[in-house]
Amino acid sequence: MQPEFEKLRQAQETHNEVIVNYIQIVVFALVLMANVSTRYSTLAPYKASDSLLTFVILAFVSRIALFFYLRSDPHYSRFRKYLISSLDVGLYTTSAAMLGYQHDYPWLFLSLFAVCTYAMLVALSGLRYDTKVVIFNGITTALLSAIIFSQPLPQEFRGPLIMVSFLTLGCVTVCTAYSVSSLIRIHRDASVKENLARFLPPELVEQVMTEPDLLRRKTERRMATVIFTDIRGFTGFSEVLPPEQVVEFLNEFLEEMTAAIMEHRGMVDKYIGDAVMGVFGVPTYADDHALRALKSALDMRDRLNRLNIDLKKKGLPELSIGIGLHTGELLIGAIGSTRRLDYTVVGDTVNVASRIEGMTRLYPVEILMSDSTSQAVASAVKLYPIATVQVKNRVEPLTLWSPDAPKE
Repeated sequence: MQPEFEKLRQAQETHNEVIVNYIQIVVFALVLMANVSTRYSTLAPYKASDSLLTFVILAFVSRIALFFYLRSDPHYSRFRKYLISSLDVGLYTTSAAMLGYQHDYPWLFLSLFAVCTYAMLVALSGLRYDTKVVIFNGITTALLSAIIFSQPLPQEFRGPLIMVSFLTLGCVTVCTAYSVSSLIRIHRDASVKENLARFLPPELVEQVMTEPDLLRRKTERRMATVIFTDIRGFTGFSEVLPPEQVVEFLNEFLEEMTAAIMEHRGMVDKYIGDAVMGVFGVPTYADDHALRALKSALDMRDRLNRLNIDLKKKGLPELSIGIGLHTGELLIGAIGSTRRLDYTVVGDTVNVASRIEGMTRLYPVEILMSDSTSQAVASAVKLYPIATVQVKNRVEPLTLWSPDAPKE
């Protein structure tokens, strides 16, 4: 996720460089117009010399050239922002110094003018979406202000000017850098949340943001309820449709089943073809995880009924699902390699839930649950005993229950 966000940040930085260039084009155009006007009016206490006018024209042309370069959609370069920043600092410094050495303005005015224009450059560098370039601009402009614009001043003005320069530019640099850093952090967190939300329930996303250790390779034991759902007869259904329509329906089906799990505060553990595995009581434990799992199962069935209405309108066969629930102890946590982790659950409870779902094909009900799940929800829902079966790899027989009376 971090490399993905860095790509987004780089793209934004490249885009924002274009915005900075637009602003600078406007500034240089105004400076050029102001200097040209000094040839024909008394708006300024000087007339722009040929050398100054030539320099301003070249500065403006350089910005136009950058405009075409940046509009050509160049690849990201981490050095470009420093080169363009240095160009801007050089242009503003040279133009102000030329006014001083030509004795058009007193150096005290120019020194304060330089501090103001430098502060503008530092603030604009914040649009480049990188705190390092902000600090680079801040340090560079502060040193240039102290070295170039304070030296021609009388002795009694040098110290105060240097202090004003460092305080002003330092404050602007720190505030701009902090603002950029905060903005990057906010965007990074939002990007991480958006990506995590595709795989994890909202409560786990929030936990991961505050407790990154959750996604490290460690596990814990937890009582939880596992739910499996699978489409009956999906193979036959897929054979009568082109692959594109099958994928379209499957995406719609998985979207609805996922919503049924997450809206009841469950976690979608994985998709297995047209099957969905969800877990309740993970990652945030709640005493009513079994009841929420049952409500999710009923919601799944209602959502499939609505999907079947659309299938019927299209002249396609209606589908049914099998849903199995089992409550028991699980091992939960981030499991996998150092390269690829999966926040999941493992244990016999998962196997039993899967086998219970498979048994829905043997009985005239769509939802089956184990003894442990039925005991947890019996006080809230009327249940019907369906059968007592022997589950593979389990010594004790298992009584299956359903919220629906068996069909005759």
